[in-house]
Amino acid sequence: MPEIPDLEAVRHYLMPRLAGLKVTNTDAPIPWLVRTGADALASLEGRAFGEIHRLGKFLIVFVDDTRLLVINPMLTGRFHWIEATAKKPGRLGVVVGFDNGMEMRFSDMRRMGRWYLVPQDGLAEIPQWATLGPDAMAITEEEFLGRLKARRGQIKATLTNQEFMAGIGNAYSDEILWEAGLHPHRRRATMSEDDLRGLYAAMRKVLEESIQIVDATVQEEGLGKKEEWRQHLKVHRRLGEPCPRCGSEIKGQVRSGSETNYCVVCQPLFE
Repeated sequence: MPEIPDLEAVRHYLMPRLAGLKVTNTDAPIPWLVRTGADALASLEGRAFGEIHRLGKFLIVFVDDTRLLVINPMLTGRFHWIEATAKKPGRLGVVVGFDNGMEMRFSDMRRMGRWYLVPQDGLAEIPQWATLGPDAMAITEEEFLGRLKARRGQIKATLTNQEFMAGIGNAYSDEILWEAGLHPHRRRATMSEDDLRGLYAAMRKVLEESIQIVDATVQEEGLGKKEEWRQHLKVHRRLGEPCPRCGSEIKGQVRSGSETNYCVVCQPLFE
């Protein structure tokens, strides 16, 4: 699932390339991905896109008629920036073509992504928008601590709860908790304030470093060459490999199709 570093890279890649272009054609081969209805997508033709912002796992594209195109890639949504004549990817869901012969394509193997076209004051129309927590890259340390102290459950479940804080998913929660030395199943109620401040610092470090790495990779390789960028991660999907910190074997558990990875030496469950 695309998380903050992935979506920041997509945002940084697309925004300068879309500047000055006009939309010439649209299509929704999987029409239900466009939640405002596939017909509404055609109203973008003749329009231009401006800035692209991000909140959590949503990209927000400003349209020059004051509307917003809001995209939530969900689990398997992937962006492509490619010539209109290029071969179509599998499960192509949405296409936006431009007057320079390029297309922004969105493929989605599980067909779970969501596109919304709303007025600037219409973000509340988007399901779950009103309950989103603050973005993980915008939250202050004190707000982070304050919101955490109201929670008592397992820390990984808290970090990935979008109502607590938006933008972190399965992969980066593993990386953040490894950096912080906290077991993913450790309960927040067992943690000291030093633990919580260390967790915030780990989150900032992991996300900032990962944004730089993924951004550089996407700028070099382009969009659509790979489904996701995970080569720099230290523990996630590294089951059986040595821990980069202590050399112990990285463990893993799968629940509801999501893999959690950690080092039992560096991340003890009990303190």
